Amino acid sequence: MMSDGKIHIPARKKEPVAGQQVIRITAEAYNELVEIYNESSLSMKEIVSLIILQSIDRIVYDKED
Repeated sequence: MMSDGKIHIPARKKEPVAGQQVIRITAEAYNELVEIYNESSLSMKEIVSLIILQSIDRIVYDKED
């Protein structure tokens, strides 16, 4: 785990889409989402969307050389 305050993700390419998509998450991530949901008035979809959109500037793509 890096200590630079960034979210490190391996780089790869996928094409963007226009409509809603379904993804699967780990049980651990889902349980954390439930904790957030239980303290919020937002839907799970809205919470996850906010988390992703507000984290964009913290993401670093680690490209293999």
